[in-house]
Amino acid sequence: MTSIEPLPPSVSELLANSSKLRARYPSNTARQWRRSRIRPPLAFRLLGTASYADTPTAAFYRIYEFLVTNHNIHFRNELEYFCCSHPNWSISSLPDPKDPDPLRYAILAVLTKLMCDSFNRRIGLGLPRDAPAIIEDFAELEARPKVYEEPPEWAKRVQALPEKVFIPNVEGKKLDEDHEDVSEEFKAMNIIVQMPHIHFV
Repeated sequence: MTSIEPLPPSVSELLANSSKLRARYPSNTARQWRRSRIRPPLAFRLLGTASYADTPTAAFYRIYEFLVTNHNIHFRNELEYFCCSHPNWSISSLPDPKDPDPLRYAILAVLTKLMCDSFNRRIGLGLPRDAPAIIEDFAELEARPKVYEEPPEWAKRVQALPEKVFIPNVEGKKLDEDHEDVSEEFKAMNIIVQMPHIHFV
């Protein structure tokens, strides 16, 4: 049995099957698809004791899939889920996927930085990742030491692509690289894609 989450589909596979992907993630059954894709041993499956608990890497790969396919609501919801439902999931601890696909590897690297930007904005406002859904004592939260997230070391080493790659927006259009909606973080890696909505309260 492998303990490594299988890599998600490539960008081209996702774009060619975006409707199929959306069908795999219905909004009302998130508890069923928020789980690991690591295949348990046959004996566990036959006994009905297979564990499909979610993992940080599985959630991270879903964020990637939602970005590429412009599943914007799921993208934002999955960020919030990673941040707030699992405050013990450190971004810096996401393992290096050692991805042989340079485009997917670059997107994953940038996503760790955007996740940090998203989570750290909340933390800077006095909302730690383990803040309760209903806050009764905001002063107590503000008084806590602010523990900011950092990208993993592997993400800092991923190189920009040698040529520009354009990922279409939700309307199927490829934005010009100088368009105001293009993500500067992705652009620095030679990936031209619309900036996703990364902030939530």
